[in-house]
Amino acid sequence: MVSDCLGKPSYGLGQKIHPMPEIYNGQNAIVAVNVHQGYNQLDSLVMNRASLERGMFQTEHFHSYKAEVENKETLETKRLKPKDKTDFRKLHSKSGHVDSLEDDGFPFIGANLQSGDIVIGKSAESGADHSVKLKYTEGGKVQRVTLSANHEGTNFASVSLRQGIVPDIVINPHAFPTWQTPGQLLEAALGKGIASGGLIRYATPFTTPSVDEITEQLPRAGYSRWGHERVCSGRYGKMKRSLIFIGPTCYQRLTHMAVDKVKFRNTGPVQPLTRQPVIYRKRFGEMERDCLLAHGAAANLHEHLFTLSDFSHMHICGKFSNISNVNQRLVAGGGKIRGPFCKFCDSIEHIVKVNVPYGAKLLCQELFSMGISIKIGS
Repeated sequence: MVSDCLGKPSYGLGQKIHPMPEIYNGQNAIVAVNVHQGYNQLDSLVMNRASLERGMFQTEHFHSYKAEVENKETLETKRLKPKDKTDFRKLHSKSGHVDSLEDDGFPFIGANLQSGDIVIGKSAESGADHSVKLKYTEGGKVQRVTLSANHEGTNFASVSLRQGIVPDIVINPHAFPTWQTPGQLLEAALGKGIASGGLIRYATPFTTPSVDEITEQLPRAGYSRWGHERVCSGRYGKMKRSLIFIGPTCYQRLTHMAVDKVKFRNTGPVQPLTRQPVIYRKRFGEMERDCLLAHGAAANLHEHLFTLSDFSHMHICGKFSNISNVNQRLVAGGGKIRGPFCKFCDSIEHIVKVNVPYGAKLLCQELFSMGISIKIGS
C-alpha cells in the first residue's frame, strides 16, 4: 500500500495496517515528470497505451432513469379521466428508437442503448407519448430493470445503465509551479520509497513528513536521493541525457466523465458586443485552443475560433491599406448607390473584401473613435 488517505490518530506510525482495496477511491500510477514532445503541454498528460489496454483507470458509471404511473387506487382517488391514465408500454415514438424495448415498455438486460433511444416506454390512453429518452451524450448497457410501488400508491420503474470509460503517465514539469502542487512530487518520492520496502508513513496534511525523511529512504532502496532515474527513449531506443523524476502517484476517481467534457457548437447565443459565443461549457476557450495547437489541427482550430465564432468581413483599400466604409453616395446622373468607397483615393478600384473576426473589426472601430488609424495589409 503506497498511501493511506484517511489516517486516524489511533494508528501509530509503526502499526501494521491491513489494506482494504475495495474502499479505495483511486489507483496508483507510475508518473514520469518530463516534457514529452510537446503533447503534454500545461497540465495535460501523456498516457501509456499498453497500460490503458491492461485496464488502467477503467471504471464503470451507473445512471438510473425513473418514471412513475398512477395505479388503480390512485386513479379512483384523483378521479382522473380514462384518457389521462398512463401506463408502461411499448409505443412507436417519433422522438426516439424503441428497438430495444419489450412489450411492457422496458429494455431487456444487456441491451445497448445509444443517444436518442427510448429507455422507458410510457404513454397515455389517449396516445400521448410520455416516454423517457436518452439525451445526446448518454448511452450504455442495461444493467438492471426495477418495477415497484411506493407508499403513495404510485408504480415506478427504474432502469440502470452501465457506462465504461478507459482513459503509465508523463506529466509536464511546468504544471507544478503553475498549479502550485509540489505535494505531488513529495507524494511520488514517498510512495517510491514505501513501494521499494520502506516504512509506511502517513501523508495526510496533519502528519506531513519532512523532505529529509522522504529522501533518506530512497538511497537505501537503490535510487538516487531525489528519485531521478536514467531512462531509454521508446521511440529512438537511445538513453536520454537528462535524468527523469519517476514515482508512483495515487490518482483518485472523480465523478467527471469524458463524455461530459465533449464540446460541440454550431450556432447558439452570442454576446451582443463582440458577437462571440457566451461563456458556457460549450465555449471554445484558451486551453482548448492550446490542445489543438499541440496536435497540429489548424483547420479544426480555424473552424472553432473563426467560422463558428464571430465570422465577419470588411473592405480594405489595397492602395492605401485603410479600411473602407460602406456608405451611400451620389453617382453620375443624380442617382444614389450604397457600397464600399475609399475616401483616400476617392475611388472603388482598389477595394477588396476580406474575412476577419468581428472582434478584430470591433477593435479597429474602437481605435477609430480615439483618433487612431489602422493600416491593414491585404
